[in-house]
Amino acid sequence: MKRDFPEFRAQLLAVGATFLLGLWGVLTIASSQSTSPEPLYLVGRQFSFLLVAMVVLLAAWRVPFGFYRKNWPVLAAFCLLLLGLLPFLGVRINGMLGWFRFGEFQLQPSELAKGIFLLAMAVVFTRFRDSRWRFGIAALTAAVWLAPILLQPDFGTGMIYLAAFATIYFLAGGAWRTLGELAGGGVLFAGLFIWRNPYAWKRITGLFHPEADPFGSGWHIRQFELAIARGHYFGSKLGGAVWSNAYLPLSYNDSAFATMMETLGLIGSLPVLFFFAILIGSLSWLALRPGRSGDARLCLGGAAAMIGIQSLVHISVNLCLLPPTGLTLPLISYGGSSLVGTALLIGIALSASRE
Repeated sequence: MKRDFPEFRAQLLAVGATFLLGLWGVLTIASSQSTSPEPLYLVGRQFSFLLVAMVVLLAAWRVPFGFYRKNWPVLAAFCLLLLGLLPFLGVRINGMLGWFRFGEFQLQPSELAKGIFLLAMAVVFTRFRDSRWRFGIAALTAAVWLAPILLQPDFGTGMIYLAAFATIYFLAGGAWRTLGELAGGGVLFAGLFIWRNPYAWKRITGLFHPEADPFGSGWHIRQFELAIARGHYFGSKLGGAVWSNAYLPLSYNDSAFATMMETLGLIGSLPVLFFFAILIGSLSWLALRPGRSGDARLCLGGAAAMIGIQSLVHISVNLCLLPPTGLTLPLISYGGSSLVGTALLIGIALSASRE
């Protein structure tokens, strides 16, 4: 029992950090809605989503990892079926065909499928000994997942999936040359995407010259800057985030970190970075424990990387270091699919750590 205690402590740290980040998200959403006609509507929904997410996390944690290893093709097929049905049964929101609608609720399959995608990649990379076969089959599997996501089009989520694939390949002992080729392919695809979608190029130019089109491509950047400037070091306090309530686009979702910065300031936002560090660090520490099987180690490392990369991209966008991508901040931004999907991802990873 003494030998297992450090791992159990790391697992509890990951669960606790997940719940605290979810509560911080509820606080952020409350700040973004303080002047709306129904200030508690989204707050109540998000808190309900958080409770469901924690139940999903704990349930997924208790399921033996052998079950996931054995049944990953069925789980993957179900997720791919949902993604494949989007062009026929999905609804378009903000120009993206990525949701199913059930009354007042929307379901985003690409968010719920993240944990199963990592599981599939982890198993495939450990199932084949020959490096060429292993990379080829894994790349083909990843392409099958990416195709319906990019056709929505959801370039931001596709980028996170691709980064997770590259991370698992690297953790599985992949060659630096292949990683370089993969990065080059990603840059080439990004260039093609920008060429086919002029709005993406406008977002890039708006990042560097927001004053050239302040009411168009530069709007997001200017609102990020002004919201963060109002927060300064100690924030405008709950109920005082005027800019987030009036001007910041999707302040409860795509702009969640900027809303937090206006409300709590630099000092008040640091705990969120600390909790993310605990969550990612705990998963990484569990992945590096001796005696871990290959697919369990890759699942844990991939989960840490996916959460870390998406968080870094969202925060960088809100700090005007990257052009707007539409990515949520895991566990913080409003949305049941994102919250439950991230909880499922963490639960599967913690199940891998029990093996």
